[in-house]
Amino acid sequence: MHHAREVVVDEKRDLAWASSFADGSVIAFDTRTFKEKKRVTLAGSSPAGMAVDERTGTAYATDFANDRIIEIAPHAKTPRLIPTGDSPLSIALSKDGQTAYSADQAAGAVSVINLRKGAVIKTVPTGAGAKSVATDPRSGRVLVANRTTATVTVVDPREGTVVDSLTTGANTNHVHVAHGAAFVAAKSGSGPEGQDLLHRFPLGH
Repeated sequence: MHHAREVVVDEKRDLAWASSFADGSVIAFDTRTFKEKKRVTLAGSSPAGMAVDERTGTAYATDFANDRIIEIAPHAKTPRLIPTGDSPLSIALSKDGQTAYSADQAAGAVSVINLRKGAVIKTVPTGAGAKSVATDPRSGRVLVANRTTATVTVVDPREGTVVDSLTTGANTNHVHVAHGAAFVAAKSGSGPEGQDLLHRFPLGH
């Protein structure tokens, strides 16, 4: 792999999917043997963010260079290409797996993508440098970390509206939702000894 970018695990199938940004590859590894099981390479692509639907075994990677999602279904002979917004860096799936959300870095927005139709159905501005996206499975809301504006935007994807904006440290880099809270990494170096910071924001219902 060259410039490995992100990894997600399909626990049901004992697979770890990884994106190889520099050589245009998305690779599945057996988590028990660590051997490569599948490789999909698209010339000129830049796979970045990863997500997997464990119900279907379908893996998704954002193609940062070509403004699209690479969909890799278990029995498909070729990947399906789905459009997104400008420079998608991160991807998350809805709880039912029917919708994808991409953090579009150059656009400073999140795209709401109907996977069945293969089309963007809503675009919601979130802030400059949209870098990471996560979903709250309890509320269905989408959270986007915006690096340049040092915020996390909370979006209602059904309405296509911003419902909250959380202020973080500088250079907001990643957001993850677990146990009813959003955990946000900020590469600010603003800790007492120059450390980066991790913020925790409780999420309402």
